[in-house]
Amino acid sequence: MNTRTIVVMILTLWLVMGLGFLTAYFRDRREGKSKFQCWLSVEGLLFILSVIISILVLVYQSVGR
Repeated sequence: MNTRTIVVMILTLWLVMGLGFLTAYFRDRREGKSKFQCWLSVEGLLFILSVIISILVLVYQSVGR
């Protein structure tokens, strides 16, 4: 895959994961959970992992070429 395709794929992944996290975040905040608990929910951890793994993929692709 070329760089443009990888970047579009990563941005789409961030968009989908971010929207899913925001939905869960605001639902949990309405229920009275703290911000820390929201970030440690399944959706929060998946969003954090999507950002970290995407950055690692970009670094690996740029170094590997």
